Amino acid sequence: MIPESSMRSMPAPARRRVQDVFDAMKVATRVENKKVLVGLAPSVARGLLLKEGKQGEPVGMRASHDAWFDFRYQGDFPEMYDLYRRAVENQWDGDRQLDWSTDVDPRNPERPVFPIELVPLEGLRAHGIRLTPDEQMRFVHDFSSWLLSQFMHGEQGALYASAQVTESVQWLDGKFYGATQVMDEARHLEVFLRYLESKLGKLYQVNDNLFTIMDALMRD
Repeated sequence: MIPESSMRSMPAPARRRVQDVFDAMKVATRVENKKVLVGLAPSVARGLLLKEGKQGEPVGMRASHDAWFDFRYQGDFPEMYDLYRRAVENQWDGDRQLDWSTDVDPRNPERPVFPIELVPLEGLRAHGIRLTPDEQMRFVHDFSSWLLSQFMHGEQGALYASAQVTESVQWLDGKFYGATQVMDEARHLEVFLRYLESKLGKLYQVNDNLFTIMDALMRD
């Protein structure tokens, strides 16, 4: 471990890179199963070290699953088909069914966008940081935007994961239902993105740990 005094003397970019290496090592030491560790290693490198989720460009994640085609078109699972039909009949539209005219002021203390008692202000106080009421609302705004941004990134992961399931399942009825799940995740992603852009006015990059998890799941 590098002494704290040496870390402080480093230029900020170098200090961040060293901290990234330490973070990756910390993740590795917590994984007891060696096979899992080997499987996670590429994703940890891409997420925590290379910061591929924060390069401002689309990121390729190589999938390892097979896509199954069913050219028989037989309904082998009527229960699954019933789920598909119910999903089709109950499709929702975030554009029409949510009131986007609702005014949202993310810094209004009378109507906070996130319960202030759930915001980790105690952690700041533990480090001697005291925020004024105005600063608290700015922090709530930033924290809410960051948190919802991570939910949104996770929804993109769910979108692709459900698409993988739809490809991988071997039965036509399962593919029908899987397709409705893909559409559902797309709507979640759409609503989170629209709320962040039009109501909160802030969009944060994907957290490195979340990127690592999604990358590992896509490659598994």
